[in-house]
Amino acid sequence: MLVGSLWYIFASPNSEYAEIGGFDVRLSTQSRFDNKIIKKKRVICTSGVRRKRNSNSRAIGCQAKIIFESVYGSPDYKVFQFDELHNHPLEKTSDLKKARQMSYSEKEFIVRASTSKIGPTMAHKLRASLRGGYEFVKPKVVDYKNLTRDINRVIGYKDAQMIVNTMNYRRAHYPNYSFKFNCQDDVLDCMFWADEMEKAYYAKFGDVISFDATFRTNKYRMVFVPFTAIDHHKKSVTVGSGLLSNESIESYSWLLKEFLKTHGKEPTLVLTDQDAAIKQAIENISDDLFTNTDFRKRFSKLVWDINMKPDVFEVKWGLLMKEFNLEDTR
Repeated sequence: MLVGSLWYIFASPNSEYAEIGGFDVRLSTQSRFDNKIIKKKRVICTSGVRRKRNSNSRAIGCQAKIIFESVYGSPDYKVFQFDELHNHPLEKTSDLKKARQMSYSEKEFIVRASTSKIGPTMAHKLRASLRGGYEFVKPKVVDYKNLTRDINRVIGYKDAQMIVNTMNYRRAHYPNYSFKFNCQDDVLDCMFWADEMEKAYYAKFGDVISFDATFRTNKYRMVFVPFTAIDHHKKSVTVGSGLLSNESIESYSWLLKEFLKTHGKEPTLVLTDQDAAIKQAIENISDDLFTNTDFRKRFSKLVWDINMKPDVFEVKWGLLMKEFNLEDTR
């Protein structure tokens, strides 16, 4: 079946057919000849697109698609393959993306709501109330959420660049200031920093440290990870800090490696929570006492025994420190 030029293929019939049929389409992969002319082009149902990280789109592996192939020696294209069947219910025309496209005023409303600390769900309710009902608001809540996410991503990129510039300035102008960061797909993924005082604290009190990954920032959902030691006054002192975009083994491994590079030596003991990713990251980069299962078991049993009397604890603690050559870290 001859269908004409690429412009004709991609500009009109597919979107009209999809709109009538009750599904959305998007351009997919393509192949080219050696002279860069498109050989084959695929148009697929959007329900066949894989779900991306931090995306609200759902994919159910729909195989409906149409593939166009170049007609050799002419500017025309023909249908090479057409898979018509969908594996999901088709939608009403009013629910398709084309019908839900936002006007400039609607986008402006979402931006203003976001800057006023109004979330996308509440913004959608307000818009419906102002318009006189949900039937007069074509975009769905998910469209409001997606636009808000995209806005925050742009703002987040600018904020991330600003903090990287600030940290680089400190590294260049402050004595003995360390700063490292890592990006994934041009997005700030991890960062670690420590100033001169924090390095001095670690050199003096860094035999036993702890780090906590329970602090999450509100705006960009990044995890704040402070590294802490105890000084000779039994007060907590910070010996480094990190920010992570996710709590994966890879992120924690990167953070711990940068921590060790900055300070130049491993702590004798690391205390942390029971997070599996943290545990695996530490085991990946260290062979110290934290990975000694016998020490960890006995240490946990001793520390978490709420019925043990203080004098008994002191005796057992001394024996544990002596057995593992930790007397100087008390």
